[in-house]
Amino acid sequence: MARKTIRLEKAEQGLKLASAVVTVAGQRLLSAGVMLDEEKIQLLKKHGVRYIQVFEQTYDEPVDTQVFSEIIKNLGVTEAPSAAALEPPRSAKAVLPPAPPAPAAEDAQAKTERVRKKADEVRERLTEDKRKYSDKYGERYTSVSYTLGDPAPFSKSTPYAPYVDLLSLLARDMTDKLIFERKIDAETIQVLVKDIVSELSSHGSVMQLLTAAYSVSRYLLSHMVNVGLYSMRVASEMKLTQAEVTDITVGAILHDIGMVLIPVGFWTTRRELTPRARSEVQKHPELGAQLIRETPGTQEAWSLPALEHHERLDGSGYPSGKPAGKLSLASRIVQLCDVYEALTSDRSYRYAKFPDISMKHILGSPEQFDRDIAQVFCKCLGFYPEGYQVKLATGETAVVLSSNPKNVFRPVVKLLTDAAGTDVPPEAQLVLDLTNRLDLRVIEISNRRAIA
Repeated sequence: MARKTIRLEKAEQGLKLASAVVTVAGQRLLSAGVMLDEEKIQLLKKHGVRYIQVFEQTYDEPVDTQVFSEIIKNLGVTEAPSAAALEPPRSAKAVLPPAPPAPAAEDAQAKTERVRKKADEVRERLTEDKRKYSDKYGERYTSVSYTLGDPAPFSKSTPYAPYVDLLSLLARDMTDKLIFERKIDAETIQVLVKDIVSELSSHGSVMQLLTAAYSVSRYLLSHMVNVGLYSMRVASEMKLTQAEVTDITVGAILHDIGMVLIPVGFWTTRRELTPRARSEVQKHPELGAQLIRETPGTQEAWSLPALEHHERLDGSGYPSGKPAGKLSLASRIVQLCDVYEALTSDRSYRYAKFPDISMKHILGSPEQFDRDIAQVFCKCLGFYPEGYQVKLATGETAVVLSSNPKNVFRPVVKLLTDAAGTDVPPEAQLVLDLTNRLDLRVIEISNRRAIA
């Protein structure tokens, strides 16, 4: 979609934001993709916003395969990537009979409120289950609960907070039920489909949705949910069916469930794993897959990512050394998302790597990761994801407002400081689409993503 920058007084109801609106203090007022109404326009006026970027018109944009050729060339990989998985489906135009009247859509505000109430219900149920499991299983439940971590409520100002809250709660509920009751409630999957997959799978900005690992003990649940979000977005971008997206999302959320069966001391060490600890940790794929398969009401498709997410296309992974031809599509998606999420998160023994370094690792390892899926993933996130502060070749610093799927090296940014490092006043903080500014380029990420 074409973008244009307009003065706020020219804004009209029905226009869609092409980039997030962020205050000078870093507070997000509105997210990219939000449809403007009178209430939102007044909110922006209240905060002194003078300019916004909106979509000018809607049209089909083919994927720019030159971008990925440039990436691969820069990484020193000679094999040209296939763009088959990236091309949008094309269908012949046909004259169709008038469609029947659609049922009244649920109001967005009403839907958000319903999801918030559902999250509160699940949180109350988890609290009751926690007491029940603690009384029945004692120290074993305490260890599992410590390993996973409790879902922490998001700030109401966080975009899609009720949905991500609900997803985190459902993930904890599924893991607890699998481990201690050997079941997954059908209602949990129904809620996942109705309120999560249908709402978030096509969400353009994955970075807005990611949860934050507040401590090492909370890393596992956060990791599982984040990998679920990444995998959901990639599967949706690949135009898979809703049933396939749901199965991949569930499999991604449960992919590391085997880790709760490994003594926590083996993998929360602040040093590199010892050979013995590594041997124990490498048992988790088979333990997790076995747990899922032995649970009534689960599907084989959910167990495959657990079993295969540490396999690699060249057969160098574990536990079985399966080559590409024997790995499921779901596993190939989750493999990649798992590695990227792990690289870009703090661990007990190292700090997180920046997204551009992590993306280069994945794109530069075609012998390990599916090239087509890696390109889709890169298209969704870009090299410089939303919310990161970057340094331009001019010496200026800016914050990334949105990535550009047609050219992952050229996001939309807002200037924060000039070349001398002096803060730019709010009224002069220009929003720049680097696609249209070939004189400017990002040279590095200069700080980490802020925790919502």
